[in-house]
Amino acid sequence: MKVLIIFGSKSDQSVYNNLVETLKQANVHYEMRICSAHRTPDELMEILHSDADIIIAGAGLAAHLPGVIASKVIQPIIGVPVSGNYQGLDALLSIMQMPPGIPVLSVGVEKTDVAGNMAAKMNSEFKEVNLFFQDENKAVKKAKETLDEFQVPYTDNPDFKASSLNIKFVTLDEQAENRDDIIIYVPLLDKDDDKAEASLNVLKNSTNGLWVGLNRGENAALAAIQIMNIKGHYTEQINEYRKKHALKVIEADNEVKEHL
Repeated sequence: MKVLIIFGSKSDQSVYNNLVETLKQANVHYEMRICSAHRTPDELMEILHSDADIIIAGAGLAAHLPGVIASKVIQPIIGVPVSGNYQGLDALLSIMQMPPGIPVLSVGVEKTDVAGNMAAKMNSEFKEVNLFFQDENKAVKKAKETLDEFQVPYTDNPDFKASSLNIKFVTLDEQAENRDDIIIYVPLLDKDDDKAEASLNVLKNSTNGLWVGLNRGENAALAAIQIMNIKGHYTEQINEYRKKHALKVIEADNEVKEHL
């Protein structure tokens, strides 16, 4: 297995050095690059021709780098938010809050040990996805619909299942579990929640695990499928899924142009 590490600036050296050390300790082969989604976009496209199985991308401020990479490749993307003037909250939300169909798995702010350990564990052979939740809400249903579309086996269990890729749906006052196993967290935002305060809870509670955006059950499922695809099981289906959803945007654009 090979991990490609891309950070947006050499000023992030203290962060990515810790990540590199974690991968070394786990005996994971890696390549380290510096590239900016904004300042060197052409060079980024060249770097993404890599044969890496997993990409770990880190950035601060607007932190577009992981999301731009996710739009170009189908490997699992782990995003590392780098702290800044808002204690990394801006970067964390930029990385987590991806649109449906293009997932990035964010760790907490500068949680490079989590990013490295999760990448190392992604090389395991996973046969199914385990969903654990309290209520079958819209986010859970979206996850199930996505897994069904790809014909990925899944189970409903109230607790963590060690042999599976786990997706946990959590309320905003729940902290991540203290486990080294892969858990993809889907934070749930109720219609009555204070939306600004919700972001502070995510900043506080994302101390472990991998996180997708609020209510983004489909992105959690897709990220799980990308992890399972490290062994090459779903490449064609993922590409077809991407094409189908891209076509919806193109059709909407054509409709707008026709009415102007």
